[in-house]
Formats: sequence, C-alpha cells, structure tokens
Amino acid sequence: MTVAVFLGAGLVLLVLVLVAGHRTLRHGGPTGSGVADGMGSFIDVFDPARARADRDLKSHDNQGTVTPNPDDDDRPVRVDLSSGVARVRRTR
Repeated sequence: MTVAVFLGAGLVLLVLVLVAGHRTLRHGGPTGSGVADGMGSFIDVFDPARARADRDLKSHDNQGTVTPNPDDDDRPVRVDLSSGVARVRRTR
C-alpha cells in the first residue's frame, strides 16, 4: 500500500512539473527566458566541442574584412618575368 501511495504521489508531482515547465516555456516572460537559457546550456556540458564550434560560427556573423582587396591597378609592384623588369609605383 505504501508503494502505491508513493508511486501515485510521484506521478502527480511529475505531471505538475511537466505542466509548469510547458507553461513557462510557452508564455515566456522574465522567468521563461531564464529557463530556456538554462536548458540551452546543457549542450555545454554534454558536448563542449560542439558548443565551442557553435559560438565560433556565430562570431563570424560580426566579422568584416580588415582591408579591401586590391584591384589589378592598385598593385604597388609589377614584375614582368619575361624581361626581368620590376616597376614600383609610388602612392600619392
């Protein structure tokens, strides 16, 4: 009889936790984002390499070019291999 009471109480508690968790995630709010962030950090624990790779890929969204690519006319040194002549252009 005791086992049946504990089993029933555990089942009721499990249903309440599931309903409360589902409601918190569906309605959001200040507590919903905290719960979602906490559940999202599980990947850091179980697969840290994947989490690091995801953060690295996400950081590439903010990355830009450091210097523009030079055009053919912007090259400061031109070398003609057939005649052995190198021309150096000064920048203004």
